[in-house]
Amino acid sequence: MLINIHAHSISTSTPDEFVLPNCIVSKDYLYDQACSAGIHPWYVDLNEEAQWEALVKYAEKPQVIAIGECGLDKLCSTEWNRQLHTFEKQIALANELKKPLIIHCVRAYHEVFTSLLRKQVSVPVIFHGYERNWPLAEQLLKNRNYYLSLGAAILKGKLDDVIQQIPLDRIFLETDDKPTKISDIYAYFCRARKLSIKQVEDQILANYNRVFKSS
Repeated sequence: MLINIHAHSISTSTPDEFVLPNCIVSKDYLYDQACSAGIHPWYVDLNEEAQWEALVKYAEKPQVIAIGECGLDKLCSTEWNRQLHTFEKQIALANELKKPLIIHCVRAYHEVFTSLLRKQVSVPVIFHGYERNWPLAEQLLKNRNYYLSLGAAILKGKLDDVIQQIPLDRIFLETDDKPTKISDIYAYFCRARKLSIKQVEDQILANYNRVFKSS
């Protein structure tokens, strides 16, 4: 079973894949299957109260097994304080519901890390779509509750140092919003790490079971 931990479509899934689709509140319909749901920093509504009420309603449903993607993005047009306020409320919600948190972070790792510390995050945290270098990854992974999810960016060959050094018990793979097949991402990861598909499949399944055991 190939686990795709973060996607914005389930149209490319096959019987030997498990896809965790993401519902962006106020943009997407909630999925009937297991999914994540959150307020993306690009889509913080002007009517924040109604959007928040919708998220809380979604988050309490059994098929919503993670909160997010949520986070901070220095390249989007949403006003910073609104991003920060919305993000920190979602950290608190994840803590309250004991559901893992899926993070969107663009040029704001220090600020995201600060918020996670300030709100005393107590659930597993998955940094989705990680595309930065190994030194930053190493710093993030000093927290035993943090995980990195790699996507189609690895196919460019610029993240081989991350692939080769990341502890296997802290890794997920994803397609995000790309048309790439999750099988191609697994295949590249395995070639770069010199592991069999079976080894990586089994490890990511174990990671999934550990992260979502209380969901």
